[in-house]
Amino acid sequence: MIGAAIIGTIIGLHVLLSDSSQQMTSDLIAQENMSEFTSLVNYDFAKVGYRDTTGAPVLVAKSDTLTFLSDIDNNATIDTVKYFTGSTAAWTATENPNDFLLYRIKVPLDTTKLNVGFTNFAFTYFDSTGAATLNPALVRGFTLSATLEGQYLNADSTYSGVAWSNTYYPRNLNTR
Repeated sequence: MIGAAIIGTIIGLHVLLSDSSQQMTSDLIAQENMSEFTSLVNYDFAKVGYRDTTGAPVLVAKSDTLTFLSDIDNNATIDTVKYFTGSTAAWTATENPNDFLLYRIKVPLDTTKLNVGFTNFAFTYFDSTGAATLNPALVRGFTLSATLEGQYLNADSTYSGVAWSNTYYPRNLNTR
């Protein structure tokens, strides 16, 4: 009896440690994916309107889409950069029913699918007075809020996740 109790305790401890290790790994992956994503958007969003001569570098300002003009790669050619979300129905590669693909398109030459588990991706735009606006010509700043979750359920029936938000006032939008 005592031997069975000890073996049962050891097995239970092993399962607990295994579940804990899996959840920590999932948490770490979510945090690393968010860190890589924020590095990309911080670079891109600082350059909104860079070298634009049209006077209207923000082309689309929707809650799930931002399209802007910029010499994003500093090669003296104005690029169009677009961030937008796909639908959850279109993305079935993971167990998480709430995640979707996030797209980053740079015209010319580059389409990137950022498929790291986004479950929220939303912009809020501001004019020069700080009031909310969806008029691309009036945008002088914006906030991006994003949530990223793991692809697989943890033992406690939750998805590991990380939320992030940042407000941007790109230098080239605030000179107009």
